[in-house]
Amino acid sequence: MTPKVKVLLAAALLSLASCATTHTHSANYNGVPGLRGEAVEYQSTTKYAMHFLFVFGVFGDASQTASVDAFTEEASSRGAKRVHITQTESTTYWYIFPPLSFFIHPVAYTVYGEVEGTVVGGD
Repeated sequence: MTPKVKVLLAAALLSLASCATTHTHSANYNGVPGLRGEAVEYQSTTKYAMHFLFVFGVFGDASQTASVDAFTEEASSRGAKRVHITQTESTTYWYIFPPLSFFIHPVAYTVYGEVEGTVVGGD
């Protein structure tokens, strides 16, 4: 990979730093209700950031606390009554631009879960 391409990729990653995106709102449960008898949807929210030495947020914060906050904020803005987080995962891209990325690296933290009370139609 040429240095020019690495700089462009780094600029693209920096533009994504400190943002949260909700990838899915899957509501097609084929008429099967959730555990409480209400309709549910499955939501996944990812928070992106640039971290220093695997711990400290340089641009944004992709920690568990910040990612769960982004997940529940999205659910709340859609009128959710309850949420049930089923899975979380964190990916640190320390290998993408060595040796720079050994110190400053992009991080993506994704929260998955069921949300009650927001279903309007299936996706």
